[in-house]
Amino acid sequence: MPQAGRQPRPIVELLSLALPTVAQMASYTVMQFIDTWMLSRPQAGGEMAATAAANSGMLNFAALSLGMGTLVLVNTLVSQSFGRRDFRECGRYLWQGVWLALMYGAVLLPLMNLGPQIFRVGFGHAADQANLESAYWRIVIFAAVAKLISMALSQFLLGIDRPRAVLAAAVLGTGINAVVAWCVVLGHGGFRSHGVVGAAWAQNIGVTCEMLTLIVMTLRPSVREHFGAGDCLPRAGHLATLVRVGVPSGLQWFSDVLAWGVFCNGVLAVLGTTAMEANTFMLRYMVASFMPCVGIGVAVTALVGRYIGRGMPIVAARRAHLGFFLSLAYVTACGVVFIAARGPLMRLFTHDPQVVRIGGLYLVCAAIYEIFDALYIIYVGALRGAGDTLRPAVVMTTLCWTVSVAGGYAVARWTPGLGFGGPWYMGCLYGVLVGVYMLVRFVGGQWRDIRLATVSNAPLSSATLDPS
Repeated sequence: MPQAGRQPRPIVELLSLALPTVAQMASYTVMQFIDTWMLSRPQAGGEMAATAAANSGMLNFAALSLGMGTLVLVNTLVSQSFGRRDFRECGRYLWQGVWLALMYGAVLLPLMNLGPQIFRVGFGHAADQANLESAYWRIVIFAAVAKLISMALSQFLLGIDRPRAVLAAAVLGTGINAVVAWCVVLGHGGFRSHGVVGAAWAQNIGVTCEMLTLIVMTLRPSVREHFGAGDCLPRAGHLATLVRVGVPSGLQWFSDVLAWGVFCNGVLAVLGTTAMEANTFMLRYMVASFMPCVGIGVAVTALVGRYIGRGMPIVAARRAHLGFFLSLAYVTACGVVFIAARGPLMRLFTHDPQVVRIGGLYLVCAAIYEIFDALYIIYVGALRGAGDTLRPAVVMTTLCWTVSVAGGYAVARWTPGLGFGGPWYMGCLYGVLVGVYMLVRFVGGQWRDIRLATVSNAPLSSATLDPS
């Protein structure tokens, strides 16, 4: 039950929501890191297997991201309802997210068998690598709906100020993934190594356990009764509102992740397998640096939505700025480690001197990029909390595909003098531009005039039910 009383200190309020959120957002990252490290061991397939799983995982996440980016707006809508103390609305928005997750998951299923066309034909990868990528793709996309439902549930729980439930689910899912991968990827506990296939199934099992835990947390009597979490009917007005404000965010996520998938699979492929391997191992560290920022950004989304619901936009802006400075401190520390320890970090995955050298260069680029990425992540999260999603999505998409992908491909193909770092120099330029834009957009304050309203509360399934 929500408690009325004295407000906590801003840093305590942010951290109490952000830390469990960071853990939830980092769970998928940790799963990927575990899989990559285990697959890089000789008995699990080595560097080719690790690169194949990473490439395929990136594109799988791109396919998921349209739905996940839309469902993150469940947080905004629930948070604003929570801030207005309209608690029954919270559960209604949760269930529109669940229905949307089920529909989008069904749309993804036909993509299961397209792996060979994507990796062999589309990106021109070698047959052995494409076969591994296709096997991983087919298995992971099968469980996409579990990740989507988890997103809807976790955003609801964050919106009603239940971050510890999200933390518990993330820890359990990640732990189960690690144990299963230890058995079926490395071949312990009486199992034999199944390499890439084992890693894919380990991830599916971890994600499914995380989803089941979130379901249990959501359906507890105290949550179900007070926040309407048992109100599972599809409702036209609520669903329309979620789609209206969520789809631009989903397109933004999709475009961003797909562009990076093309960057990793297509642009760096111009430079050869060695560059792709170095990039794969670097990304495991880079994702570890920005995923906590994504978690803080989600917490900022919840707080901005909550304070807008309370009619306190000045406090909402302060929470956004606090989230950025917290993120900046974290990514700066990560950047120092990336630069100072780039050799040992790369040798955790490989001892190939060429891969270590190129990966070290990419880690330096990552240290620069993540400063501006923190700007982007936090302030786009703040804009999302206010419902300002369309223009940021258009700007980000334009910059990502023109500067990072097209620009990266151009320098890889036609400016060999820049060496292996050429595409990542363009990636850093993109990071600077998009980060500064989101800051300027938020400080400009147009988001203060946005009002999110539900068109209708009527259930889709019956016109006779009470719409209230």
